[in-house]
Amino acid sequence: MKDEDLLELTFEKLRWLRLPGMAKALPQLIEDARRKNVSALDIVSALADAEKGSRIKSAVDRRIRDARFPEINTIDGFDFDFDPVRKRLRGPYLALHDLTFIDQGINPLFIGNPGTGKTFLARALAYKACTATKRVVFTPAAKMLNELHAAEVHGRIERTLRKYVRADLLVIDDFASLELDTAQAKLAFQVISERYDYRRSTAITTNRPFKEWPKVFPDPLNAQVIAERLTERCEHFVLNGKGYRIKR
Repeated sequence: MKDEDLLELTFEKLRWLRLPGMAKALPQLIEDARRKNVSALDIVSALADAEKGSRIKSAVDRRIRDARFPEINTIDGFDFDFDPVRKRLRGPYLALHDLTFIDQGINPLFIGNPGTGKTFLARALAYKACTATKRVVFTPAAKMLNELHAAEVHGRIERTLRKYVRADLLVIDDFASLELDTAQAKLAFQVISERYDYRRSTAITTNRPFKEWPKVFPDPLNAQVIAERLTERCEHFVLNGKGYRIKR
């Protein structure tokens, strides 16, 4: 069999085996082997590396897609020097990017005025988790609660709840910002409580300090329990400085 025919047959085998990384790397590796007298073991090792890299990239792309970011934010786009408040939180925040907080079930809480960068920091942290192939869900609070309520009405609550409870990192944007009705408060309590029980990290952004949460929840005790479960294992980031959007 000619080399060209054998190469094409090998491509077909790799595609059938679902090894796209190997298939993509094979021609260059064969050329390198001819020119540099590379051993068969070196070629096999390089093929394995190519497939591993391809699968990691696919996993990261899938995690980013599944997280459903409305916008991708990365930490290099955040201006920590804009004001003293941001400068103070630089060290503690960047320390989270080693992602050990996820394994420890620590909740990053971003609290402060509108336009100060809470959502940006939460998204950047969530994006970093995606690049480590962690399961991430990023959602506005209203969207999550509306989706859960609709699922409850149509008898799909367990399946929908599972998406929010099982994520390695759940990021809820604008939590406790708008007044909740009894059904929404119950669903919020269910999500936070189940994640608390499984020691899974939940990050929130909110423009209301905890002392104002009883104004949002119909039952003040409900607000207290949710706040306690979020803060038992947490990292606080209070952004009470100038609004960056106004500056821009």
